[in-house]
Amino acid sequence: MNSLRASLSPAAEGLREMRGRSHWLRCGFVQTALQDEVVTLAPDALGAQSLDSAASFSGGFAGLSFDRHCRVFHPLADGQLEWLAWGKQTQLGIPADIPSPYPLSGAESESGDFGSAAPLPKAIVALACDEADYLYAADPLTPAIWLIDSWQAEIARQIATSGRPLDLCAQQGRVYALLDTPAWLSLSPCDAPQLLPWPLSLPAAERLDVASDGRAFVLLQAGTANAELRCLHDLSLKLPVPFCTDFLIEAPEAELGMRMVFARRPGEDFLCQRLLGRHFSPLPGLHAAGYDGRGIARAPDGRIAYWTARGLRHAAPARARYHTQGRVFGFALDSGLEQTRWGLIRLQACIPPGTSLRVRCYSRDELDDLQPLLRTPPAGEALQPIAEPALSPLPEQAMLDSDGGPGQALYLDSSARPLSAPLPDGFADYEAPVWCAPGRYLWLVFDLSGTRSKTPRLRRAQVEYPGHGLLGQLPRTLWREPSAQDFLQRYLAPIAAMLGEWGAVSEGRQRLLDPRVAPAEALDWLASFVGLALDPVWPEAARRRLIAEAAALFRRRGTLWSLQRMIELLIGAQSVLIETYRLRGGGVVGNAEATASRSVLGSGFRVGGSIGRDGETALPAAAEQPFEGFAHRFSVTVLADLDEEALRAVRKLIETHKPAHTLFDVCTVAVGTRVGVGLHLGLASVIGKSSGFDPMILGDAVLGKGYTLGRPELDRRAPEAGSWQGDGP
Repeated sequence: MNSLRASLSPAAEGLREMRGRSHWLRCGFVQTALQDEVVTLAPDALGAQSLDSAASFSGGFAGLSFDRHCRVFHPLADGQLEWLAWGKQTQLGIPADIPSPYPLSGAESESGDFGSAAPLPKAIVALACDEADYLYAADPLTPAIWLIDSWQAEIARQIATSGRPLDLCAQQGRVYALLDTPAWLSLSPCDAPQLLPWPLSLPAAERLDVASDGRAFVLLQAGTANAELRCLHDLSLKLPVPFCTDFLIEAPEAELGMRMVFARRPGEDFLCQRLLGRHFSPLPGLHAAGYDGRGIARAPDGRIAYWTARGLRHAAPARARYHTQGRVFGFALDSGLEQTRWGLIRLQACIPPGTSLRVRCYSRDELDDLQPLLRTPPAGEALQPIAEPALSPLPEQAMLDSDGGPGQALYLDSSARPLSAPLPDGFADYEAPVWCAPGRYLWLVFDLSGTRSKTPRLRRAQVEYPGHGLLGQLPRTLWREPSAQDFLQRYLAPIAAMLGEWGAVSEGRQRLLDPRVAPAEALDWLASFVGLALDPVWPEAARRRLIAEAAALFRRRGTLWSLQRMIELLIGAQSVLIETYRLRGGGVVGNAEATASRSVLGSGFRVGGSIGRDGETALPAAAEQPFEGFAHRFSVTVLADLDEEALRAVRKLIETHKPAHTLFDVCTVAVGTRVGVGLHLGLASVIGKSSGFDPMILGDAVLGKGYTLGRPELDRRAPEAGSWQGDGP
């Protein structure tokens, strides 16, 4: 509520805007629709191809299912299954492989052994896969739900049900089954089925899906003209979907809600609806050529998959058909001051060739005797309640009758504003002056014109107030007359807008030199000042940290401290750099054949190996070739579990900033602790450090009772000659 008042309340000067779904729903719509947060012309017949016939679909149900390994399973009419490895496609974008038979074997009931004649499913109508690679098959003739090991193609379990199972779905590690009793169950591979509550007033349903927030939805009278979607957790949440044969729910988006796809009879396009809270809004439909009408599924890439006579196919965006004219009545924008002269209108819109978008402006100082128009919802939606409607009334009919003109044309603003965020694909900035008398309140009315296949799209509208003050810099004799004042105010608006952009960039230029607050688009430019080349794969936070410390890092570039600090700034975790020469003279635990030390306790104490005699060395091969084994080599241990992309970024960073003559290797915590291979107590691995351990005192301590074994850090002696270790801070 506070954010609403802040967006609609008056202020001394600034901008008033309409953007986002919450703002647009305060407007009035006439043959226009709201797709997410974009205003368009209203789709004709919900923008989807429909059949003229009123016959119900009676082709049955055979819901297919994908597992987490991109295998799709499809039931056949005789109780058998077929499967297909999804992913390989032809140049036309269809699956390249043909389905293969999936023969089932073995069946053991929960009540005991069936003997040699092990029963198999008779008629599978629905499938679902869980995260444990079990395939659930619903058989209404048995009636039972069969649990199938998808890798062995063996039936692991037969779950008898109290009614005929009609549909299955999987969500968040659980599988849910819909029965005709009516009832629905929660299933898992080992546990007994859990009966879930069913509303008493709700009749039996035929399709089921569960959203990620836990709400379950069912489809009543599937395939008929009376098909209806209902929510088991909120019976008042319902949606008529005539001739719907199956539906599915996609993952929700934070501000837009979740999309639902409704498959209809063969030859009809799929319908799409957006559910936000408790309100549905239509979305562009999907075209499904050859759909058999027997069920849909979500493919691993997010597309909607269905079955045809030629195998698996994917739905594509349907060709929309729009009304050719529409209008949107904006709500009152309040400047807070009477006789406010409004400035420039800025719109973010997409206007394809053959379409147009015009704007009308109306103003007024008082709302006392205003008789606003009734608010009408976007096409295909129900009227939704809004908070404090008195803050945003619509214009009255008398205002509209006073202006019978075609409205103001918009002008494309092709200038690229410095460091501005990129616009969505197809959208551009448009401008127009406010052409109306001064007033405290301003109403914008948008006229949309298009074709049957194309529509203009409006995402955002902004109006600045008060207007520019360039008239005050001209002699008053030039604008004393009201008509001359109005003309000059509009004539100088483009110049004022250009000067305003230059001033805004000038006032914010100090932000460009601070890596903490500079726009993300300016980071590469800012890094070039200190000679730092930013890798595109680096996170934005890491880029800012590296730029902030680049000057100090480059003063010690190539030193141990500089490399270690760069790695920590990049990945946000600690790292340990070990020069190989520091490990000379040690032994390897349990490896008598080794010629180089990799296991050191503390900072130089050798563990394991035979004790050398007088005049002999424990590592003769390493002593003979000290250069090849130790010189100019170092190891980097990153105390984090990095993915492949992050590990490549770390390697590239080290390769760029290390001394050119050195060699290195990198390991992470994912490698594990390997005694004799990569474990260096006190160097790469410290036992007890940061855990409150105390040093161990011989004769006064028990090993394993909270004491540190070895030195907690490297001995800070002066580096040997030839070392590239710098003086850390």
